Amino acid sequence: MDKLIYTAFNTVNNIYDNRSVRAQNLANIAVPGYRRDLGAKSVGTAFLENFDTLQSRAMAVQDDTNYFSTQLGTLSETGADTDIAIRGDGYFIVQGLGEPSLSRRGDLRVNAEGILENGTSQKMLDAALQPIQVPAHRVIKVSEDGDIIIEPLGSDPGTEQLVARLAMTLAEGRELNKFADGEIRLEDGTVPPVSADMRVVAKHLELSNVNVTEELINSIEDQRAYEINVKMIASASELDEAGAALMRMPG
Repeated sequence: MDKLIYTAFNTVNNIYDNRSVRAQNLANIAVPGYRRDLGAKSVGTAFLENFDTLQSRAMAVQDDTNYFSTQLGTLSETGADTDIAIRGDGYFIVQGLGEPSLSRRGDLRVNAEGILENGTSQKMLDAALQPIQVPAHRVIKVSEDGDIIIEPLGSDPGTEQLVARLAMTLAEGRELNKFADGEIRLEDGTVPPVSADMRVVAKHLELSNVNVTEELINSIEDQRAYEINVKMIASASELDEAGAALMRMPG
């Protein structure tokens, strides 16, 4: 009977993990370019055996890889010159506090040090994977090719200066993971090489690809599964006690 309890406890543990994933997704629904996290995957079964007995325990083994959805989010027109979205698949190559990583977030701004960054203060990198230093300017815009173009401060009206080209990558045929810091990289912690044939859509932002309805429905299903497994644990305990009492009855 205790095997049933082990199975139910394992299921409840998986449900708790899924709850954390869904809470994370719903908390980031308003973040531009956010990629929805997916629940843990079961990749097999592990057996614990007690030697010299016939008893064993079977438990699901989970893949610790942080999978995420690559489905494209909806494009929303903002009208801002510094808002951009990647057309189709691919990622911007950015750098936060750690190593370079990948992002779909395109709400750009120039910080107090003149560095181009996105809305979460990650530095946007150029084709050489270096931060982009933007000179003083009156106007800044981004071309379809990802070129950062400015009208320098003090120049004649209409004067354009190319600052840099944004680093973007298709990451075709490469398996990407979300690391503990929430950033997307290759399995070895690096980023794919820069792709030259990518395009962006100016004055638009890509919304997160979190589906609120789907997340809420899955949350309800998780709650039902939790209640069922708790009842199974209680029932198994009652049956075990009843069986033990029956065994104690005088013969």
